[in-house]
Amino acid sequence: MRRILLLAGLHSVLWGAFIILLPDPAARVWGLPKVPHDLFLWQGTGLVILLAGVGYFIAATDPERHWAVIATGLLAKILGPIGVVTAVVRGEIPADVLRLVPLNDLAWWWPLAAIVWRGCRHPGRSVDSGATPGER
Repeated sequence: MRRILLLAGLHSVLWGAFIILLPDPAARVWGLPKVPHDLFLWQGTGLVILLAGVGYFIAATDPERHWAVIATGLLAKILGPIGVVTAVVRGEIPADVLRLVPLNDLAWWWPLAAIVWRGCRHPGRSVDSGATPGER
């Protein structure tokens, strides 16, 4: 669980920083012909992605205890593609953006869902000690 969360954290921090620091190349990699009109919104998206990565790093310290943080990230990885597909169907963005959805979102559904499921089944238990918070 920890390795998955560290990898998810690294992926999100790097991708978010790429969008914030290099918005033009990030837009092209994403499949957009140019940076969206409102640059601050594009970079704000990068900030949200970067902060999700920080959340994954924090959750990696005790995945079962921090399952709600992981659930929030999982929810973003489910709702994000729905929003992207909706924008493509409406003709608001090019279909090329769909090529990164499997890597950035779908690939994380199963591992994050498994961690959330385990955390829900054992709330408050520390992975390290197996004790509940009051017993530590």
